[in-house]
Amino acid sequence: MIPWIEMCKVLSKPIVCGQEGSIDLQRQIEICEYLIEMFKDSKKNDEYRKRCINSGIAKALLNIFENWKLEDIKESHSDVFLNITLTNNEIKQLLFNLDPFKGLLNLLNHSNSNIQQNGLVSIFNIQLGGSNTTSDSEIHPYFDSLASVGGIEKIYEFMNRKNTTQYRQDFSDITIGYFYKARKIEKVEMRKVVIKHLKSIVQDKDNSRGSRAIRTLRYLAQSSDNKEEIEKDGFVIPQ
Repeated sequence: MIPWIEMCKVLSKPIVCGQEGSIDLQRQIEICEYLIEMFKDSKKNDEYRKRCINSGIAKALLNIFENWKLEDIKESHSDVFLNITLTNNEIKQLLFNLDPFKGLLNLLNHSNSNIQQNGLVSIFNIQLGGSNTTSDSEIHPYFDSLASVGGIEKIYEFMNRKNTTQYRQDFSDITIGYFYKARKIEKVEMRKVVIKHLKSIVQDKDNSRGSRAIRTLRYLAQSSDNKEEIEKDGFVIPQ
C-alpha cells in the first residue's frame, strides 16, 4: 500500500527552525524523491498523478510554493510537481482546478535556475489542458486565472531578464503566446517583443521549439492586431 495520506501530511507540515525543522524537511525531500521514482512506471504513472491530486499532495506542494520563503523551497519540491504536470488533458484540468498559477509564478524568483524553469514549464504544461481542448479560434479558458495574479507580466519580465538562457526566453515567449490564443496582446510593446521573438524562433532551423512557435503564431494571428504585427516585413507563418 502506498501511504498517500501520510505523505500528504508530511508535505503539509510547516517547517520550523532548528533540528526538528531540518528533520521534517529531509522527510519531505525523501518523499519527493520517492514520488519521482514512482512516476517512472509508465504503466501506472497517470494513476499515481491522479492519486497525488486526490490525496492532497499536489495542493500541499502548491501551498509550499505560495507561502514558504523561497530559500526554503528545494528543487525536489518543484521536480515532483513538474512530474505531476507531464500527463493527459484530463489530469492537467484537475491541476488547474487547484489554482496553481500564483505559487508556480513565485518560483520564477527563486535563486535556483532549475526551480525557476520547473515553475515555468509546469505553468505551460497545465495550460495545455485548456489550449488542447478548445479550438484555435477560441480564447484560452485559463487566461483570466493567470492574468488575475499578474502572471502575464511576471512571465514577460522573466523572459526579458538579462541573465536568462535562450531556452527559458523561448519557453516564456511561447507560454505568453499560448495564453493569448485568439486574443489581442493589448500592450503594444509586449506585442512587438513577443511576436518578434516568436518569429526568430521559427527561423532558427536548429531550434526544436520551432514547431511550438509556429503553432503559437497561428493562435495569435486569430486577432487582427496581432496578425498585422506578425506579417510585418512580409513574414508568412510556415505551414
